[in-house]
Amino acid sequence: PTGAGKTTFIKLLLRFYDVNKGSISIDGKDIRQVNIQDLRKQIALVSQEVYLFHSTIAENIAYSLENISQSDIEEAAQKAQLHDFVKTLPQGYNSIIGERGIKLSGGQRQRIALARAIVRDPSILILDEATSAVDAESEELIHRVLKTFAQGRTVFIITHVLSEAFLDLVDRIVVMDQGKVAAIGSHAELLQSCHLYQRLTQSAMPGRAAA
Repeated sequence: PTGAGKTTFIKLLLRFYDVNKGSISIDGKDIRQVNIQDLRKQIALVSQEVYLFHSTIAENIAYSLENISQSDIEEAAQKAQLHDFVKTLPQGYNSIIGERGIKLSGGQRQRIALARAIVRDPSILILDEATSAVDAESEELIHRVLKTFAQGRTVFIITHVLSEAFLDLVDRIVVMDQGKVAAIGSHAELLQSCHLYQRLTQSAMPGRAAA
């Protein structure tokens, strides 16, 4: 449900603030024992509110990275299903997109954010409600990107609206409620064992839940 603590969990993983009980470990190592810059270099975050700068598409994709070539930027854009759109623009990757990407659609902004994540080649990819504000076509494109890019990586998809496309991507679902983990399992397992998951699924996917 909304307010269950999903985004808080992600902030803890990124060490925007630290736990005051217990620990979070990656590959058995407490993340508080890792240099915070080194930790964040391994993680890419795509959120619902994408912050884009009043700059070019290329500069927005390469934001904060040094020694990134144009070919690296274009390769990331191709993987993010963005390249074909960019090539239709008169100035291509040098096109100014306006403050917060005001000249682009929601789906185009999200694909720039995906390209920004992809060019970093992260070990961990986090999508925090990343498709909640895009149309169905853009959501399908984003899922197609994730299907390929997720291979060999850990991917967290934070959502309170389940879809067929999400179910095709994930192998484990964590249900959260009031700041706690309520259940963990596959879609089929949770339909059988978790009343909260059943209720959330029925409201989001009535046809699939009935099956």
